[in-house]
Amino acid sequence: MDGVLVLWDVDHTLVDVDGLGREAYDLAFARRFGVAPAHQPPMAGRTDRAIAIDMLRLNRVPVNEANLEDLRNGAEVAMDELAHLLPTRGRALPGAVEAVGAIHGRTVQSLLTGNVRHIAEVKVGPFGFAEYLDLDVGAYGWSHEVRAELVKIARDNVRGRRLARTVLVGDTPEDVLAALTSGVGVVGVATGRYTRTELETAGAHVALDDLTDTEAVQEAIVRAAR
Repeated sequence: MDGVLVLWDVDHTLVDVDGLGREAYDLAFARRFGVAPAHQPPMAGRTDRAIAIDMLRLNRVPVNEANLEDLRNGAEVAMDELAHLLPTRGRALPGAVEAVGAIHGRTVQSLLTGNVRHIAEVKVGPFGFAEYLDLDVGAYGWSHEVRAELVKIARDNVRGRRLARTVLVGDTPEDVLAALTSGVGVVGVATGRYTRTELETAGAHVALDDLTDTEAVQEAIVRAAR
């Protein structure tokens, strides 16, 4: 596994936080604009920036940088306020901590997530992932609306580390598309709303039902890296 950058998605790949991320954005919207959002954009596999743009647009709020930044800042504050609920409402998905821990020290691994960095850190914080991840080389969902652009950011962040190959691990066709568009490997994990067959059809180089078989996860990453 030497020379491989492994980038993990967060929601429904590593953790399930029972919708707390959406609640944080709803709370931020209500505080900033004085009313709860009447219309919700789709979230699965998308970046927070794209979600925020659609949230403003669908609720007839001007889409400009000031409103976007207010929404982001408010969501970060709200997520901090909701963080105490993570140990009871959230969970690490079966095998996820073990899978990340098993390759620690053998390669560089981080996050490639639609979440803004602060929210991603809050979500994974209680479950033991942070000690295995180099969060500074990850790519986060406020940097660009398009998920594939995050791959380029992560690759730039590790420039000079002799990491010739990159593998994404995620649970949505959007994760798969981001990898394929960027020319990197991808392992699909059917721990979200999409089945293993759907992830294979989307083009995942390898697809797994879940992360419970640590050896199978490692083998999948090696295969995808080829």
